[in-house]
Amino acid sequence: MRGIPREDAKAWRGRAKKSLEKNFSVLHAYRGREQKETFPDPRLAVIRDKRDIMESDIVLINDTYKNASMIGTSMEILYAYKNNKVVIIFGEAHKGDYWMDNHSHARLQNLEDACELINRMFL
Repeated sequence: MRGIPREDAKAWRGRAKKSLEKNFSVLHAYRGREQKETFPDPRLAVIRDKRDIMESDIVLINDTYKNASMIGTSMEILYAYKNNKVVIIFGEAHKGDYWMDNHSHARLQNLEDACELINRMFL
């Protein structure tokens, strides 16, 4: 998500991993790039993101930042939805966005509720 400090983005992913790793193998978009972007061309990040989605069963989306650009995230949501992946959103910063709402399966208030739902759904 553009406009979000990398440390904030890593922090919520770390909390999600702790909540889910007992039952799931968790991927995060910054693995190998924790400090800064290392791909020489942004198209390579898109390739990696699409591969990650195809290898996933569930895509967890953070929608808690009102001023974040969600263009790439919306594309990932659509790609996941079209490939029959479960899409769970937490937060309401862009609630009412037609594309995000139509191509997701559930929207919860916070990360903890989203992780609890995922753990319940797939046990």
